[in-house]
Amino acid sequence: MGRKTIGLLAVAGAVVLALGAGLLSHAGLTRYQQHLEAPGPSAVRESADGGFRTHLPIVSIDTFGQAIPGEARDGSVIPAALTVRDGGAGDNALTDEPVLSCDTLLRYRGNSSLHFDKKSFRLKLVDGDGAPLRVRMLGMPGEDEWILNGPFLDKSLLRNYMLMNLCGQALGNTPEVRYCELFVDGEYRGLYLMMESVSRSQAGVGKAVEGRAETSYVVRLDRGGAVELDQFSSYAMLTGSTFNVVYPSSKSCTPEQAEYIQRDLSRFEKALYSLDYDDPKLGYRAYIDVDSFVDYMVFNEFFQNYDATRYSTYLSREVGGKLSIGPVWDFNNALDNYMEEPFDATGFGFPDSLWYHMLLKDERFTAQVVRRYRQLRKTILSDAYLLSYVDDTVAWLGDAVDRNFSVWGYTFQEEYGLLEPVGRNPGSYGEAVDQVKDFFLRRGAWLDENIELLYQYCHPSATKQYQH
Repeated sequence: MGRKTIGLLAVAGAVVLALGAGLLSHAGLTRYQQHLEAPGPSAVRESADGGFRTHLPIVSIDTFGQAIPGEARDGSVIPAALTVRDGGAGDNALTDEPVLSCDTLLRYRGNSSLHFDKKSFRLKLVDGDGAPLRVRMLGMPGEDEWILNGPFLDKSLLRNYMLMNLCGQALGNTPEVRYCELFVDGEYRGLYLMMESVSRSQAGVGKAVEGRAETSYVVRLDRGGAVELDQFSSYAMLTGSTFNVVYPSSKSCTPEQAEYIQRDLSRFEKALYSLDYDDPKLGYRAYIDVDSFVDYMVFNEFFQNYDATRYSTYLSREVGGKLSIGPVWDFNNALDNYMEEPFDATGFGFPDSLWYHMLLKDERFTAQVVRRYRQLRKTILSDAYLLSYVDDTVAWLGDAVDRNFSVWGYTFQEEYGLLEPVGRNPGSYGEAVDQVKDFFLRRGAWLDENIELLYQYCHPSATKQYQH
């Protein structure tokens, strides 16, 4: 399997914690990281009856024999029962008393992942009357909507857990994540990641005031939704994706509020794509939280997550505040894991993307990106921190990896490889982990040598007729 033995976990963990202590002081943020703080595989006792036991939380879903909807994208759900077992001591069994048992509305979720054998799920928790039920889930803040992400294309099982946690040590609105093992109708489905969904409270904006058009909001740039917008970047054909309103919800967002949000986004975009784009008062800086846009680029560029600014891209604004980009979301394709297109850990993607095409024309913004990259390379994006993080997470997962691939191990066979060309597909779990580590080393080395090349985008072209 290519994993460290559990006996090395304490040594590796000490390295990570030492690095992490300096990081948290630098970033000013603390974040619960399951592989560092939760009990590991050694906490599991021998099962007297041979039943299922794990150090991870156990999540069970009972569909009562119903087919789970989601592939038709019609918004349909089924009522189901959710049970969570997590005693906190790292020795969980299916026979344990649940720490949570409630009703949920269930559907599959995702875009390309809808076609994978291992499905991801959206859970909408409800009480006995069908009203939203906000609960703390595995120590995460109370919400009524949760995501069960099933890593399938990501054979390392690491990307969303690790990259969310890395971002979360610098970006305060990053969704929290927890590993768990899933049963659906009594059948073992493997290793999953329970994730906060993006919501008003998770994004950190206040509630809308009833009867007022002016509102705090959260929007998503993706493939569309219930309340779609036609802001400047849309009708100017700067993006092929569509903004839709996440908050206020589709049930409560009034036409006046949607119009307000649309105008607000357009004001920023018109200022950014104007001749005065870099003017402190007339340009983009009057409208956005620049630091959030800087960090968003640094992390996603480092991970070569080029879905960012095209899909699963969130913006939020508090009434009276500035527009922030984030939370980050969905790293399934990061670290050279796009199915159709290989990335060799070189080059830049953001200079050709929405908004950043203009932001990087401003030398002040570019200098902030370069400076922030250099800072993060000394802490959470350093080679030592990244490699230790991978090794320690794999060691902490322990036998859960083997259990997962007892169900999904067939995907290592060449005929089931989804990445093109076929040579990119790992042949084993150890190879998948090595690919992640190798990418980090190659990407960091290339950016260390070439990050200053971003300054070329700050200067007018001698050959282009139009500079914007």
